[in-house]
Amino acid sequence: MAKRDDLSYGPILSSPSTPTTASSAAPTLGNKPALDTPKTRPANTQPTDPSSPVRPYELNTVSPSMRPHARTHSSSSPGGPRSFISQFINDSASTKGSPSWSPRESTYEMPPTKNFHNKLPPLDEMDLFISQSADNLLTLLPDMTDSIHQLIVHYPEIYLGVWEKLRLILEEAETRDKLHGRNIELPSPPICEAKPDVKINIHGDEVVDNYDWLKDRENPDVLKYIEDENQFAIAALRHTEPLQKLLYNEFVSRLDSNEESARVTLPDGWSYYSKSQVGLEYRLHCRTRLNLTAGTGEEQVYLDENEIAQSPEYKDSTYFRVGFLRHSPDCRIIAYGVDGLGNEQFTTFFKDVESGDLLPDMLSNICENLEFSSCGRFIYYLTLVPETERAYRLYRHVLGSAVELDQLLYEEEDEMFCLAMTKSGDGKFIMINSSAQVTSETLFLHADAEDDTQLGVIMPRKEGITYSAESHDGEYFFVLTNENSKNNWLYRTPAPKRHSPPIDLVVKRETVITPRDFVLIEDFQVRRRHLVVFERSNCHQNVRVIELAAPQFDHSERRPEAPPCSIGLEPGPFDKYHYVSFSETVYSLLPESINEEASNLSKMTLFDTNVLRFTYSSLVQPRQVIDYDMDTRESLTVHTEQIAGTPVYDASNYEQLRLFSTGLDGTAVPMSIVFRKDLIGQGGKGLDANPCLLYTYGAYGSCCDPVFSTQRLSLLDRGFIYAIAHVRGGSDMGMGWYEEGKLGKKPNTFLDVISCAEYLIKEGYTSAEKLAIYGRSAGGLMIGAVVNMRPDLFKTALTEVPFVDAVNTMLDSSIPWTAFEWEEWGNPENPEIYQIMKQYCPYSNVRPQKYPNLLVLGGMNDPRVAFFEPLKWVAKLRSCWPPKITPSLQTPDDGLGDLVERDDRMLLLRIEEVGHGGSSGQYAYLEDLAFEYAFLISTLQAPVFRIDKEDESSSGRVEPLTPSTIRRKKGAFTDELLEELSSAQRGGGLGIESDHLQPFISLSKTTGEMGHRRNSTGQLTGIPLVQQQQPQVDRQQQQPQQRQGARVRSRFEELKSSEGPTTSQNRRRSTTLLEFSEKNTKQNGKPAPASQGPRSQSKLTEWIANFF
Repeated sequence: MAKRDDLSYGPILSSPSTPTTASSAAPTLGNKPALDTPKTRPANTQPTDPSSPVRPYELNTVSPSMRPHARTHSSSSPGGPRSFISQFINDSASTKGSPSWSPRESTYEMPPTKNFHNKLPPLDEMDLFISQSADNLLTLLPDMTDSIHQLIVHYPEIYLGVWEKLRLILEEAETRDKLHGRNIELPSPPICEAKPDVKINIHGDEVVDNYDWLKDRENPDVLKYIEDENQFAIAALRHTEPLQKLLYNEFVSRLDSNEESARVTLPDGWSYYSKSQVGLEYRLHCRTRLNLTAGTGEEQVYLDENEIAQSPEYKDSTYFRVGFLRHSPDCRIIAYGVDGLGNEQFTTFFKDVESGDLLPDMLSNICENLEFSSCGRFIYYLTLVPETERAYRLYRHVLGSAVELDQLLYEEEDEMFCLAMTKSGDGKFIMINSSAQVTSETLFLHADAEDDTQLGVIMPRKEGITYSAESHDGEYFFVLTNENSKNNWLYRTPAPKRHSPPIDLVVKRETVITPRDFVLIEDFQVRRRHLVVFERSNCHQNVRVIELAAPQFDHSERRPEAPPCSIGLEPGPFDKYHYVSFSETVYSLLPESINEEASNLSKMTLFDTNVLRFTYSSLVQPRQVIDYDMDTRESLTVHTEQIAGTPVYDASNYEQLRLFSTGLDGTAVPMSIVFRKDLIGQGGKGLDANPCLLYTYGAYGSCCDPVFSTQRLSLLDRGFIYAIAHVRGGSDMGMGWYEEGKLGKKPNTFLDVISCAEYLIKEGYTSAEKLAIYGRSAGGLMIGAVVNMRPDLFKTALTEVPFVDAVNTMLDSSIPWTAFEWEEWGNPENPEIYQIMKQYCPYSNVRPQKYPNLLVLGGMNDPRVAFFEPLKWVAKLRSCWPPKITPSLQTPDDGLGDLVERDDRMLLLRIEEVGHGGSSGQYAYLEDLAFEYAFLISTLQAPVFRIDKEDESSSGRVEPLTPSTIRRKKGAFTDELLEELSSAQRGGGLGIESDHLQPFISLSKTTGEMGHRRNSTGQLTGIPLVQQQQPQVDRQQQQPQQRQGARVRSRFEELKSSEGPTTSQNRRRSTTLLEFSEKNTKQNGKPAPASQGPRSQSKLTEWIANFF
C-alpha cells in the first residue's frame, strides 16, 4: 500500500471508488496539491456538508501505518469524547495530589468513542488529557482539524489570522527539521578506495582486508582521506553550528573565574595551589604566604603553563600539555614535563622557584613518573622504548651534570612488563613497580642513598600474582596482593635496613586484612598512626580506618603463611578500626586530591598527621576535597567545585538512582542514572520519550565511578537521562566481576550493555528512538560490538579513540603493546580465543544493516589506540552504509503518490592532531565537547534549548504538567548569545523567535527586533531578553515516584560511619581518571549480591554465534 506523510494533499480527498481526473484535480501549491474547499471539491467525491468533512485518515487508500497512533477506537462506542474526557478528569481528581509519573506507568490509551464532529470538550479538560501523552494529542488532532475546517467555512473573514497561527507551527516544524539535520542536502560522503590485502592467517583462514593500506600515515592518499572525512563531518553538522555556540556558551558560563585547587602548605611556609583563569587555556601554578604585617597573602605565580605553550618550542604545536609537576624536598626546585604531541612522551625541565630561572638540565623521552631523592640532588626517572609508551629503563640523574652521564639502574627486558615509579608516603623509599596485566613485582631503593644504588625486591614475580607496596616509617612494608584470592588482601613485612644483607620478606609477613569474596581492596594509604583502606563492595566504595599498634614479635621470627580465604580481620594489632560512610547511596571517592600537583604535595605532608584527604563527588554533588580527622572522626571541606552561571545550580532539582538490570544469564547488572526531576517522564514512548545517554567502559578492571560534570548539565536541562552501566569487565563489583568480562568471557561485557539498554527501554526511561550510547578507547570496542549485535536498540552512538580491529591487532606482534594486551583480550593464536574474538570484533563483523547514527573520533598521535583503528572501521562502514535517498513522488497505477523513505543516518569521523585524551586546553576541549553534544541532541531530536525550572503553584504543590504549565518554560540564553546567533547568517535571516510556547532558532527572515516577532496587530511577541529569576523549589514536591522505596537525600556534610567504596585501576586503555576529568551513573536499596559464578561458555558461544 502506498505510504505518504502529506495526508492533506488533494488527491487523497477523492473517493476511493472514484479515481481523480485531471479536470477534477485540486489546485496546487508549488508542486503539492492544495486542500480542497467546499466550493472546489471535485464531483463524485464525499459530501461537502460542513458538519461531516472528509477525513483523510478514514480513507481505505491510506496505509494504516500512517494513521494516528491512538486512533483505533470504534465509532459505535457510546458516550462520545466529551463524556470520556470528563470521566478521565474525574478519575484524575479522585486521586490524591497531582497526577505523578513513573517509568513503570504506560501511556493512557483512549477507549472506543465516536468521532467528535466539532463537539470538542472544554479546553481545560483537553489540557489535562493531552498533558498525559503526545499520543492523546494525536488522538484528538483530526477532530481539532475538523473544528478549524468548520471555523473557516463559517467565518472565512478570519482565514488570515488562522493561517498566521498555523504558519508558526509549520515554521517550527521546518526549523526543527533543519536543526536536527532532517531534509538537509549534504555533500556526498568520502568513499575510501578498497585495496584488497589478502593473507592466510595462522589458523589457515583467508583474510581480505580492503583498508589495511590506511595504516601508512606517510601516504598522501591516507592523509587526504582523513582530511576529506574531517571536512565532511564539519559540513554534516553545519546546521548545528548555532547549537554548538549555544552549548559552548553554556559550558563557559559555568566556569568558575576563581577556580583553584585545594592548598597544601609545605615546610617552607608557602601554601601551594593551581588555578585557572577565564580566557586562558592552561593553568597557573601559584603559592602564597601570609604577611603578618599586612594580614594578607602575597601570591606568586611560579609556573604559568600559558607562557610555556607560547614559547618558541611549543607555540606551533597542535597539542600541548603539562603532564606532571614535582617539587624537591626543600621546595626550591620544580620539575615539570611537557607533552607537545599527545603521544605521552615528555620533555622535562627544571626551574628554580626563587629566581624563576630554568636550569640547564633537560630530560627527553621520559614517562610522567619522576622523583627527587631525599637530598634533592638526584633525579630518578623512567625512559620509554622508542615509538611506544612502555617504560623500561630506570635512570638516576645528578642535577647540574650532563644527561649522557646518567646512571642506568634497572632495565625491564620482558616486553609484557612496564615500569612505574613513585615515592613512598613516608619519603623513605623510591618504589618501582614492574607489571604486566596479571603479574607484577615491586622493587625498592632507599631515597636517601647517595652511593648505594642496589635495588631490593619485596616479593619475586610469580605468574598471576599482582601486588603493590607502601612503607611505614621505613620499618615495615604494607603489601596489597591478590595471591591465592579472588579479591585482594593486605599484609605487612619488615623493611630491610640500608646495607643490610638480603632477607626473604615473604616468610616474615603478617596478615592485616584477609581476603573476602565480595569485598575488593582497591588501594590503601599509610600514616604514622593509621592505616587507611579503600574498599569496594556491591558497587559501593568504603573507607576503613585502622589504628596501628606496634606488633609484638621478633623480626627474626618466621611468620606463618597467609591464612585461607575468610571474612573479617584476624585477631591482633589491627582489630581497632572504623568506617567512614556517606549520606548518599550513589557517590564516588578518589584518594587525595584530583589535582595532580596538589595530590603529590599532600603525599609529602600528611604522613605525620591524622588527616585523610580525599575527593568526594556524585552525579549531583560537585567535587569536594575533604580533610577527615581520623581521631575525632570529623570532616572539613577544604575545597568545593563552584558552578558559575545562570540559573544557579541547585542539586535538589536533580535525582540519582541505582538500578539493576538482569543479564542474559540472570546476573544483576548495576546502573547509575541521573536526571532532572521535573523533566523525567514528560514524554512517553517512541519519539516522545526522554532522550538518554548510556555510558560504559567494561575493560581492564577499571570502574565507571559516578562523578559530577558541569558540562553534563546541558544535557540534563534538556530532558536527558544520563546512565552509567557497571558491566562485567570492570571491577565495580569486585575482581570476580572483572574476570567474568575478559579473555574468553569478553562477550559478557557486550551482553550486559544490551541488557542495560533493554531495561531502560522496557521500564519506560527512554526508547530506542531516543537512546544514545557512548564509550571511548576500550569502551569503543564495546560500542562497535554492540551496534553490530543490536543496532536496533540505539538511535545514536558516539565513540572516541575506539579500539575496534581486535583480531588483526592482536595477531600483529609488531604493533607495540600487543603482547601486553594478550592477558586482557587473549592471544588469538589460541584457536578458542580466536573463534570468540572473531565473533565480536567490531571491524571483522561490519556488514550491511541499519546502523545507528555514528560519530567516531580519533587522534593522529595516540600511542594507545592507533589512528588507523577508527579510520579503517569508518571506511569499512561506509562501504556498507546505504546512500542518502532524496524523497521523491512516484505515481503507481492507483494514482496515489508513493514517498520513498529517506535515510538520514549520519556516519561521521574526525581525526585530529591530538593524543589519547583529546584536546588539552580547557576551551579547546569545550569546543570539541559542544560538537559532540550537538551531534547527540540533533540526532536524538532532543530540545535545542535547555528548559528552565517550572514554577510552583501558590499552594506549594507542583502544578500538573499540562500544556498551560509547559508554555511557561523558556529557553535560557543571554543577550550576547542572541546577538551571536543573529549575526551567524546575516542576510540569510538566522534569528531567535518565539511561538509563545518555547523560543527556538528560526531560519526564516529575521524581523525588526532581535528575539521578538510582531503579530498582526503590530504588538511584539516572544521572549524577554532578560534573565528571569527562578524560584527555589521544594525538593519534596519534586520527588519522583521511586521503585524501591522512598528515601530522603541529604548532602555530603554529614559524614557518618558505616559502609561505603574507590579508585579505578590505571590500565592502558582506560581513560585518565575516567570521569573525574570528564572527557568522557547509581540505588534505592541494597539488592542481593550479583551472581559472579562461572558461566557456561558453550551456551554463551552458541548465543553469540546466533548474532552473526
